[in-house]
Amino acid sequence: MKKRTLFLICAVVLIIGSVLAGCKSMQVEYLEEDTVKGPPYVRQYSPINPREITIWAMFQDGKRRVYSVSQSQIIFDSSRPGPQTVQIRVARQEVSFQTEVVPLNRLTIASPPNKTLFKIGEDPDPAWPGLEVRGTWAQLGDSPIDLKNCEITGHMKNQAGKQTITIAFGGLRTTFEIDVRSMSGIQIVDLPKKYDYYQGETLDLTGLRVMGLWGDGIPNEELQITMADVTGFNTNNRGIQRLTVTKNARIVNFEVQVWSLVSLDLEKPPTKTDYVAGQPFDLTGILIKGTYMGSTNSRKEGDGYIAVNRLRYEGYDPNRVGKQQRITVWVDGLNAIYVNFFVNVDPAPAQ
Repeated sequence: MKKRTLFLICAVVLIIGSVLAGCKSMQVEYLEEDTVKGPPYVRQYSPINPREITIWAMFQDGKRRVYSVSQSQIIFDSSRPGPQTVQIRVARQEVSFQTEVVPLNRLTIASPPNKTLFKIGEDPDPAWPGLEVRGTWAQLGDSPIDLKNCEITGHMKNQAGKQTITIAFGGLRTTFEIDVRSMSGIQIVDLPKKYDYYQGETLDLTGLRVMGLWGDGIPNEELQITMADVTGFNTNNRGIQRLTVTKNARIVNFEVQVWSLVSLDLEKPPTKTDYVAGQPFDLTGILIKGTYMGSTNSRKEGDGYIAVNRLRYEGYDPNRVGKQQRITVWVDGLNAIYVNFFVNVDPAPAQ
């Protein structure tokens, strides 16, 4: 047990010694100021690459080697052109070298963005893929400029037409043009499946497909059309109706026909025609068909029985006992046309 404890203590001491030795190999004793070398010229508004700086240093492990400079240790004003002293600060020690900040003379568009044609209301990719801006620095020549460091203005997404986009960097500007296009028109590619309507029916847009047209360079796109986009339908007006679809301030039309109700035929009364006093009335099972008139006074029978939820009635009194109560039934909103049938109300059983 004692041997094992001694072994563990020795191992810990060795580990600590290795760590301390490693720390010493990383810690700088001092920098050799006369060994500092850096780039003689630097582009205005550009950082200095730490790899271009060489400094020899003595470390606490007694070894002399090149010190690796980090960006945060380099201190100078990249915006000020002309001769300048660049300082390198390591711990409490500071060394320096001389350089000259070469002024930025010009900005140019080396390549325009991949996309310069936009729909009105569309936002561009803030990275402007494909766009390359280059700066010119006198004797140092051209070099790309990171767009993240530029101010890009001029895009008005809700205004159609040619627009000039301005790129500003370091007090200089360059421009390129884009085209913001409004929708040129809309086109119906598929009409609604339902063309004929009977008085009282609601508009059904099922099957309607409308394309937005943008002109050359922008593909057409299918638009989402809602009831709010369609005007001109009146379920109570007989005849051909011209409906208008409005989208993005563009319009297109299509027609439907409303057939007006001229008569009702009771093919079958409700299932329940015998009641006990106090029972509620029930239209379940009733079958009523309508005859309709079209735009040219032509008549036709409805395609099916009128839905019960569209029917209204009067004449039923659950508290009036007797035979042959006359019930009048009509279609909601069209009470001038109706049919009649009779029900019986028996006394409630004695308690």
